[in-house]
This record gives sequence, C-alpha cells and structure tokens, in this order.
Amino acid sequence: MLRSSASVVAATGVISGVTAASRAGLFSVRALAASPATFADGRVWLLVTSALLADRPAAASVLGFFLVGLAAVHLCGPRIAWIAASGGHILSALAVYVALGLARMADPGAAAGVFHLPDYGTSAVIAAWIGAIGYRLWHRGRRPAAVGLVVAAALAGWYFKGSLTVIDTEHAVALAVGMAAMRFLPAARPRRAGIPHLRLRRGCTI
Repeated sequence: MLRSSASVVAATGVISGVTAASRAGLFSVRALAASPATFADGRVWLLVTSALLADRPAAASVLGFFLVGLAAVHLCGPRIAWIAASGGHILSALAVYVALGLARMADPGAAAGVFHLPDYGTSAVIAAWIGAIGYRLWHRGRRPAAVGLVVAAALAGWYFKGSLTVIDTEHAVALAVGMAAMRFLPAARPRRAGIPHLRLRRGCTI
C-alpha cells in the first residue's frame, strides 16, 4: 500500500503547490475554476483543472483531502478510490450545471447569482471518497459508523464552507458516485507473492 499512499501524497503536493501559486497572485482563480457559465461556453476542461485548487480555508481543504484520501486508498483500493475521485468531481459538476442550464432555459433569470460563480476545490473529491468508504463500512455491517461518517463529513463541510449555494448540491451527487464506484466496480485482485504455479501433466500444479 506504500505506492497507493504515495499517489495521495503526490496529489496533495500538486494541489498545495497550485493553490499557493494562486494565492501568491501568479494566476487568477478563474484561470482554473469552472462555473456553469464556462461550461455553457464550452470550456469543459475547467471541470478537471478546478480540482487543482483548494477552496478556503485552504489548509483544512488540503488536510481533509490528504487524510480522507489515505483512508480511501487503504479501505477501498487505489483503483476504486481514484475512479471515485475523478468521477465524483466531474460528474457532480456536470449534473448540477446541466440542471441549472435546463432551469435557465425555462427562466433566463434562474440561478443568476451562481451562474458565473467560480466553482473549484477538492470537496467533491472528498465527498466521493466519503461515499466509497461509507459504502465499504455499511457492506461490512458497520452501519452506525457509515452513517456517522457521512453526517460528520456533512457537518464539517458546512462548518468550513459557511454559506451554501445550489452548486453545493454537487457534494450529494459526488457522495452517490463514490458509493456507486464501490458498489459496481470490481476490486483489483492482489497479486500472489511467492513461486509461480508450475503446471504439470493431468492438470496438477505445484
């Protein structure tokens, strides 16, 4: 699992560096952040780059990413953890942006306060990991722990975020994506260490 932990450490380092560079004024947050407006304009790559910036408070966001990421790769496996992370971050934004776009087709003034709001951070990734870990705990019969984890994560997110908007419904979608990843994706089979099997006549192995 050392390699799995290294992937979380590396991702944390990248996010920390990009966030520090943005805070230092080397580039604007909007250069990497997505929004319903940028998605409508066709700048879909921002759905990916928006995960490279930690939202405020940055220290809490980075620490949460690191700790929950380590837990996710160890409990769920690195393959499922990173598929859940990428799927949770991108699909949650897509779902909310498309819903807002449909609402604005019916009423052009709908969601005017958030349509151009920069949407970035690691919270959707963390939510997806929480979903995957929660499903893992639930499947193992530790249902109070699973429910407690989700509730505690929601309260912590609300505490650090302060004020919520309709865009924050992304976290519920990301949570569901993480659960679905854990439910439907096959876990990677561990490689068996030792001497490889030698096939003999009559189907015997040693």
